[in-house]
Amino acid sequence: MDVWIVVLGFVLFLGFFVAVMVCISAIKKQSGIIIASRLHHKLNISEVVYANLGMIGLVLLLVFRYYTFVPAVIMFVVFIVLSTRIQSGITEQGVIVGSTFIEWEFMKSFKLVNDPGDSNVIILKIRANRRQYVLVCDRRDRVAIHDIFQKNKIKATETVG
Repeated sequence: MDVWIVVLGFVLFLGFFVAVMVCISAIKKQSGIIIASRLHHKLNISEVVYANLGMIGLVLLLVFRYYTFVPAVIMFVVFIVLSTRIQSGITEQGVIVGSTFIEWEFMKSFKLVNDPGDSNVIILKIRANRRQYVLVCDRRDRVAIHDIFQKNKIKATETVG
């Protein structure tokens, strides 16, 4: 039974380590953002609760000297902290939506839609990888967004509004 617990601890560590690497990659790529999304990742209460529960779990593991899950719990807390630092936007190499980076050659089309609830916002909808990704941008960036996508040969579907 002890072997399976060690294997579980290693698998959890490996999973959270990969998630941390994805977050670090997204954070590195966001340094080149030309047009930032107005829809920033807001720290919500569940992330604070998860990080605090992870820290409490870490303390309890150390108090009881049960070190099998310590690396996994540390990676979990680092993942929660880093995932709150990711910003979406348009870069020279592609588009960052959350932790997903979409290169220009994988994009099929884009559409700009006026947000009926906020006159300062325009919604950019991107078709790529059989999915639709959404960025909320400042309306003043509309022409720049259109120019960037046209420069990278991404076709525009009908623009609403």
